[in-house]
Amino acid sequence: MKKIFTLVSMAFVAMSMNAQVTWKAAEFDLSTATMTTLTEGIYGAGTAEAPDTSVPGSLNSSTIKVTLDGIEMTGESTPNGDKNLETADKAWELKGSVDGNDALITADCTPQFAKYLMPQGNPEFTHWEFDEETDNGTSHRVYGTYWEPGATAMPAKGAYYKFAVTKSGDLRVAIYGNKNQNPTYIVDETTKQPLDPATVTVSIYYQNTGFAYEGNAEEGTAKYFNVGPMAADYVLQHTNSITQNRPVLGFIDFAVEAGKTYWLFNPKSQIGIYGFYFAPGEGTGIANVKAELDADAPIFNLAGQQVSKDFKGVKVQNGRKFF
Repeated sequence: MKKIFTLVSMAFVAMSMNAQVTWKAAEFDLSTATMTTLTEGIYGAGTAEAPDTSVPGSLNSSTIKVTLDGIEMTGESTPNGDKNLETADKAWELKGSVDGNDALITADCTPQFAKYLMPQGNPEFTHWEFDEETDNGTSHRVYGTYWEPGATAMPAKGAYYKFAVTKSGDLRVAIYGNKNQNPTYIVDETTKQPLDPATVTVSIYYQNTGFAYEGNAEEGTAKYFNVGPMAADYVLQHTNSITQNRPVLGFIDFAVEAGKTYWLFNPKSQIGIYGFYFAPGEGTGIANVKAELDADAPIFNLAGQQVSKDFKGVKVQNGRKFF
């Protein structure tokens, strides 16, 4: 029986070796970003309570696109109107460093990421802004209407990421979240509803005096790594029922279905992206093998090497892949 499971596992590994893809923000060429002018739902006057729809407005928005085997990511960054967006690459900021304590380069992190791209603007349906005279001079006001579960459309502007997949599999997105008292959603574009939080795994560090470490990234000890299902309220800082009103960085893992598009965003804040890891599970007939699972079956990494149960990363056992 064990030999059968070994063959199934090795077949799965052989399939995965050439299919997995990793993209890192640090390696992205921002000169390829494109800029468009958005006008739908954007207005240039109003009050704090509502826009003046008789005054049209516009915003310059920057789009980045990454196309890899089985997956295409589109990232959007829409600065507010008082930001001078001369070129598309100015809407994004590459932050972090390979030797700083804000990088995902510890043994707990697979893959390891060092820098992240931070977009601008909140994901909104309707956006309006105007200048208002106050006792202290002219103040620029910005307001918007935000996405919530139950909405029948997706955000029209702001900071968000879309993942269109042509192969079913597992997606791991490495993110930086600044204001995480607000929910972070992964939304199925077809249903326009967030994924069941029980099906999403969150693995994050909280900011303390430094992100995740005592000392520097090379010599320090990683701290505050929390792994668990997405909280029922979709707030990342509530992973494992822990409340830390601090920025977070880490991974969001979820299964994807071929032919679908998934959005990732925080309606009232910006989510930075370190990169993503995509491991397709192509149809090989393995999923149809029905047999009793062997808890002592050998475990392999995606390079086909046998590893221990303590191995961190994507593992294959009994023909099943898991993080």
